Amino acid sequence: MQRRALTCFLVIPVMVGLMTGCGQKAKKEAKARAQLQQQLTTIQQLWNHLNESRDKAKTMKESLAELQATPSRKLDADQKQQLTTLPEEISKAVQSNSAAYDELQEKLATFLTGALNDHPNAPETAEGLKIYSEEAMYTAEDAVNKAGDYKKALDILQTAKTYYDTVGIQPYQPLVDKMAEFEDMRFITKERFDLVNKGMTEDEVAKVAGPPYYLNKKHERGIDFWLYPRREGGAAAIYFNNKHKVYNKNFDAVKPKVATD
Repeated sequence: MQRRALTCFLVIPVMVGLMTGCGQKAKKEAKARAQLQQQLTTIQQLWNHLNESRDKAKTMKESLAELQATPSRKLDADQKQQLTTLPEEISKAVQSNSAAYDELQEKLATFLTGALNDHPNAPETAEGLKIYSEEAMYTAEDAVNKAGDYKKALDILQTAKTYYDTVGIQPYQPLVDKMAEFEDMRFITKERFDLVNKGMTEDEVAKVAGPPYYLNKKHERGIDFWLYPRREGGAAAIYFNNKHKVYNKNFDAVKPKVATD
């Protein structure tokens, strides 16, 4: 009977120690997840605010463009005042958004460094990566729309995808789709080229054929034309008159040295 009592006495402290260790570990993990969620909440708030500010800036730019396209005689006093004040308001909004973007990127970098190392499969990590991917797509779109720089855009998107690949997480599908879209748009296809018609404006051409790489916007011998690299080599050309409208095009244009972005 004494042996049994001694055995029981020895086992109990071991079990208590195990339970205490497990309890401390669980508390530590719960605290870490709570901190992760807190960081994510801050990031989500910053991101939502940034998107709202971007939408406001976009609306102001559209309003300004509409006012500038309207003959002065048709503008009332308030609209003429807006023509004067909107440029400054837009400039301030752009600067504010740039600062907000930098803050968001800084907090995202800190968040993802810890989340990917310590909590790669946590839903908070997936949400953080989604926000990072959305921002990568926004920046990539900007590179394409402003300069037709598909290579730079793809590099930006690939960097975002690398985070998923490194920890073996399924990539954010819209990110994968955007990469495929830009890879396709990087070179002109006959189908997109055929959508370009005489009389189209430069903006209309960019919408159907894609924005050209900025170094491929040419002006030679008094002629304005855009060159579009073809995947199989060479380039297609679209020619514009002095009113910046299409007057001719050639899918099999003479093969100059074409920058391929």
